[in-house]
Amino acid sequence: MQDDKMETALNSVKNVLFCNTLEKSQEAYTNWSDGYDSELGSLHYQLPQHAAKMFAKYVKNSKTVLDAGAGTGKVAQELREKHGYEGILDLLDANLDMLALADKKGLQIRNIIRHWIDKTGELPVKNENYDVIMCVGSFIPNHIPASALKGMLNSLKRDGWMIFTTRTSTTDSYKTELEGVIQDLIDRRAIEMVEKEEHLHFPNASKEIFSAVFVVRKL
Repeated sequence: MQDDKMETALNSVKNVLFCNTLEKSQEAYTNWSDGYDSELGSLHYQLPQHAAKMFAKYVKNSKTVLDAGAGTGKVAQELREKHGYEGILDLLDANLDMLALADKKGLQIRNIIRHWIDKTGELPVKNENYDVIMCVGSFIPNHIPASALKGMLNSLKRDGWMIFTTRTSTTDSYKTELEGVIQDLIDRRAIEMVEKEEHLHFPNASKEIFSAVFVVRKL
């Protein structure tokens, strides 16, 4: 029975990751939304927990957080319930069905924003608006373009933190492009790389897939 649950979950992941278009990916998320939390649980998906731990390690006295690519609010839930974050928390995602589920979790969210992050990374908020941007599970193909990282930083205050994840295996050219964007930002002294930590993406899956949590500070 457990193997069947894992297989179902992995098929759902493939449906959103390997779509031919962004639109197809969002259709897949809508279809998956009701089973999203439970299916990822069967795979022991822990990236929201790992990212939230990095938040607790580095972020002090934060008053404003944006969770970009928030989905069903798993990161927000970790920040509120496990790490006691009491400041302002906004959620942003392209999928209304996922955001609706996040809204039902009673996480004291200020704003829920439906927005599709394109290659420019421009967000529908003021520049230098947040102390922290969290982005877990969305820097992958057919989700947030790698180039968007630069524009998203505009919404972060100077000396603010961005904590984000990406797969370090199975994403081929996307991984290479994102690494190039990160290195360019470091070279231009736009950001400081503070920590990078690798984890198994789905510890319960038979195939080992790795992801990394990045912690950067805006200079």
